[in-house]
Amino acid sequence: MSGFVKSIAVPEKHAASLRARQLDMVRRITFVMILANLLNAGIVVTCFLGTASSDLLYIWGAAILVSSTVSVGTQFFNPRDMDPMDGRSQTALDNFTRGALLNGMLWGAVPFIVMHAAAPQGQMILGVIMAGMMFAGTFLMARTPAAAISFLLPVGAGVVAAMQFQNGQTYPIIAVLTLAYIGVLILAVSWSYKQFVEQHLSECAVKEQSQLIGLLLRDFEESTSDWLWQTNAEGHLQDIPLVFEGVQEADGIMRKGEPLLDLFVTGEAHHVLKTSLMRRQGFRDLALQVKTQEGGQECWWSVTGKPIFESGRFRGFRGVATDITQSKEIEDRIAYMAHYDGLTGLPNRITMQEHLEKAARLAIHPKTNRALVWLDLDNFKWVNDTLGHPAGDELLRQVSGRLTGICEDEDVVSRISGDEFALIIERPDQEKLESFLDDLVERLSEPYDIWGSTANCSASIGVRLFDTFTQDVRVLLKHADLALYQAKKLGKGNWCMFSDELDERARARQQIETDLHRALDNDELRVFFQPVVDAVTMEVTGFETLLRWEHPKRGLVYPGEFIEHAEDIGLITRIGDWVIRAAMSEARRLPDHIGISVNISPLQIHSQSLMPTIMQAIAANNIAPNRLELEITESVLMSDSEFTLQRLHQIKSIGVRIALDDFGTGFSSLSYLRSFPFDKIKIDKSFVSDLESRADNRAIAVATLELARSLGMTCTAEGVETGFQSDFLRENGCDNLQGFFISRAQPLDKLTHLIELKEFPGADAEPASRPKLRVVEPDEAPARAAKVS
Repeated sequence: MSGFVKSIAVPEKHAASLRARQLDMVRRITFVMILANLLNAGIVVTCFLGTASSDLLYIWGAAILVSSTVSVGTQFFNPRDMDPMDGRSQTALDNFTRGALLNGMLWGAVPFIVMHAAAPQGQMILGVIMAGMMFAGTFLMARTPAAAISFLLPVGAGVVAAMQFQNGQTYPIIAVLTLAYIGVLILAVSWSYKQFVEQHLSECAVKEQSQLIGLLLRDFEESTSDWLWQTNAEGHLQDIPLVFEGVQEADGIMRKGEPLLDLFVTGEAHHVLKTSLMRRQGFRDLALQVKTQEGGQECWWSVTGKPIFESGRFRGFRGVATDITQSKEIEDRIAYMAHYDGLTGLPNRITMQEHLEKAARLAIHPKTNRALVWLDLDNFKWVNDTLGHPAGDELLRQVSGRLTGICEDEDVVSRISGDEFALIIERPDQEKLESFLDDLVERLSEPYDIWGSTANCSASIGVRLFDTFTQDVRVLLKHADLALYQAKKLGKGNWCMFSDELDERARARQQIETDLHRALDNDELRVFFQPVVDAVTMEVTGFETLLRWEHPKRGLVYPGEFIEHAEDIGLITRIGDWVIRAAMSEARRLPDHIGISVNISPLQIHSQSLMPTIMQAIAANNIAPNRLELEITESVLMSDSEFTLQRLHQIKSIGVRIALDDFGTGFSSLSYLRSFPFDKIKIDKSFVSDLESRADNRAIAVATLELARSLGMTCTAEGVETGFQSDFLRENGCDNLQGFFISRAQPLDKLTHLIELKEFPGADAEPASRPKLRVVEPDEAPARAAKVS
């Protein structure tokens, strides 16, 4: 047992404190253990009264009572043994261990006394009591493992040995299980004691560190450079004993007979000092700049003082001064870092906010144009990615130099964050303001020389004029950001002035986003279908699914007005899944040879719900997988192409067809055709619309048809609107045609003149698997069918 206890190394300097905690635990649990002993002993004696073992139980109970009495006397009537610094503390722990051993031996004798005379029910009660005593004893004494094991082993040995004298096949098994139980309890004691020691050592380490820090702080306080000063009633310095260090420095400035006020530079703190001296009031920790010789190092003192009264008569001031020059420099540096950008030295967002608030409150002259200019670098990410982040930092410094160079001294130039900058400028008239903005765009668009490498990084600029009606800085910033967003939409290297129209668009955009959330829940989305026909026979071979939104106030809304918003707010996945389910629900009404195509957005292809949605929609409507065709654009492939190709292969593996939509409008169509075996290529309508008038469009269309034929893919031409386009494409081998020449997109029930729909038995009601759809009359005005993507 001593080897077990010593297996966990405890430094000698912490041994005494560890014993103190163990003794404290002993003091706390002794009464509980004695009470539990007596109660359990009472239970045993009571349960087995009247048996053949009654006499022995009386003797055993008396022994328990005597043992408990001795334990009380040992622990509670020898307080000197509980002092951890006394050598007898270890003796107290040893006595506790001996008491635990004696107690364990007494309880180990119980099975021998009563087991042979007890009925099965009594044996079960005894087993429960013995198991509880073993667990409770080891749990309570876990911090003194020697005592815990001294108690556990005799009790366990008594139980195991008693089992050997009983007749029956179950008793040996119980003995084996008891041994295993003893082993588990020993491991638990070991683990608990190890945790106890580690916790104690950690607390000791923290305490030692705190003591060391306190000692260092006291040493610092004793060596600080403070000195005393005193004035007479007129405020002139007196000759008093100077104390602490720094006496020579103070003596060089604090000369006898010189007014205290004349030592310091005038300022706000100097005014407070002057007022306090005049009113004979105390002051504390005034940070004052000391007057030094011209060209001398700047020096700051912290001055504290209080008036001196003797017999009710004012005698002057007495106080202490501290040199805070170094801490003042650090404080100024922190204040500078809090208000200025560390990379460019320009004011940061906080300082810009302060200037904005002041500028918004200032009166505006009728002939003056004051403006907030918000700019963002267009290709900054490219510089970081290709030349590295140090080059990006150098670019920001050069941008800062160009901005301060082109601006006037009264203008405010700041770096907001990343590659965003803001300016507050004021020009005499609108013409000069616009001229400045043109020069700013041109200056920032010039190439940058970054350590021998050339970087082209223009800027997009949003401008918001100040007015007398808008003083809310948040509104100004919002409007400038809207103008910047519009400048980016117009193209890189542009500036845009905020107008009420931009604000109205933003409000409309916000309203659309709000309405979109409601549209799904209120069943406002509709699916229209545009026929795809065989170019030779002009028979319908399929339908392309197109989305419409039946807005309760705006009427029928085309995807071009809301799909981009749905992607921005993350609703495109839900909408896309709904379109797949709705298209498959309608597809069951079509003849079995008619296919249905659905457009997939770039965000939807990455959705975890796409594959389950496709398979559930196909299965729920009993549609052959090859009747479904998913159309993707090259923008889908340009985003994480490896994952996208893997996802497309998964879709194709279940039999769904894949078509490459808007072919030729991207950048790498041929490489994508090589990477993935598409079933179909769709010629974009931008090439079809001008077939009559442009030879280059005809050449592109013919080349695309030849490419599709050589790769074994079918080809569909979109946007066919005239007989010439239809004849040209048919003669050059186009497989399918789609466009207004055949039909506009309409609800399926409006296309019965082109194809016969199936009727399901029963019923006037729609199939349960179909989403609720209503027939909606399309707009009469010709319009190109917008797609989901």
